[in-house]
Amino acid sequence: MARLRRGRWRWAAGVGALALLLSLAALPALREPAAAQTSLAEARGRWASQPAAGYRLKLTRTTASKGDSQICQQEIEVLDEQVAREVSNGCGQPATWTVTRLFNWVAELEREPSRCYPSASTCACQATTTTRVVYDTVLGFPSEVIYEWRSRPNLMNPAYWRILLDKTFPGCSNIQGSGSGGVLAIKVSLAPEP
Repeated sequence: MARLRRGRWRWAAGVGALALLLSLAALPALREPAAAQTSLAEARGRWASQPAAGYRLKLTRTTASKGDSQICQQEIEVLDEQVAREVSNGCGQPATWTVTRLFNWVAELEREPSRCYPSASTCACQATTTTRVVYDTVLGFPSEVIYEWRSRPNLMNPAYWRILLDKTFPGCSNIQGSGSGGVLAIKVSLAPEP
């Protein structure tokens, strides 16, 4: 009986130590969004201090998933933060980008670094995201946005282990058809218009 209690105690101590190590490993990731929000706020401030009434945006969009990548470009003339004219569009999507919309998109991407699948109550998988943004040093607009997502099993949640027995579960590598993950990169150049 005493041997059984010692075994349970050791097991519980091992699990506790593992949980503590995993928590400590996650601390740098928790600090990153605050730093990103600060740089976003600074960039918005730079843009607001010297906004261009009219400008031309050139965007190059690269998507990569499962070794396949696609590149497209859009060029847009913007007047008073409204799309005035679509100069060229090779992306097959409406050309609706403005600097304000880019800032809002970056803020939305940074808001949710991970989410559960298939639901918050049965968090069998986690889709984790990382956003890296480079801001123009003079005008402040986002000159490069790199958004990466990955799906992985949530091994710490008992729901993952239970859901593995469900033959209809597609697995974590097929979250909403995203495969194991991918990258979306947008490079932006801006030229003020008179």
